[in-house]
Amino acid sequence: MITMLSRPKPPPYPTDRLVSGEELAEHHEWGYCELVRGKVVPVTVPRPPHGLTVNWLAYKITVFVSRRKLGKVTCGDAGIYTARNPDSVRGPDIAFFSNERLKLEPHPVGYFTVAPDICVEVRSPGQPWREVAEKVDEYLAIGVRLVWVVDPLRREVHVYAPGRAVRVLKGKDRLDGEDVLPGFRLALGVLFAALD
Repeated sequence: MITMLSRPKPPPYPTDRLVSGEELAEHHEWGYCELVRGKVVPVTVPRPPHGLTVNWLAYKITVFVSRRKLGKVTCGDAGIYTARNPDSVRGPDIAFFSNERLKLEPHPVGYFTVAPDICVEVRSPGQPWREVAEKVDEYLAIGVRLVWVVDPLRREVHVYAPGRAVRVLKGKDRLDGEDVLPGFRLALGVLFAALD
């Protein structure tokens, strides 16, 4: 008996042409994807340490921001444009938008076209730093003022800001909102407590 090898199913999204951000937003059946220079890039479902870290940090930031009425916090990879023509749409794990920036786009219908003040990426185990660095560069290029890359496995946070060398926080260091989120401070021990 001869067994026929089945061909892999083609992806549900187009691979022979560039896709716009508007088109990406219309096609939920494509699954969880980002858009990089017009090409649809599927994103792997994260593992529990990622979800636990995102949830805990988003909670801490949201409580701080809402009590002071400073703006809005998104999580769950709400899309933001990082480039146009061809389009790139990224989904930061957490983003903070100040009231000042929200005035520029008070009721977004599709993806955000205004840059957040802070973007947070939580690195998944095995995720190449090259991928993370590409996102950080895109965020800074559109005017994000502070980017935190949280690595739950190493229990450290890489802090990026325009025109400044990266700082690596670990051990007893504190995550600081600096002049972007003044007064927000979170010890790394508290940040990573969700993993214990």
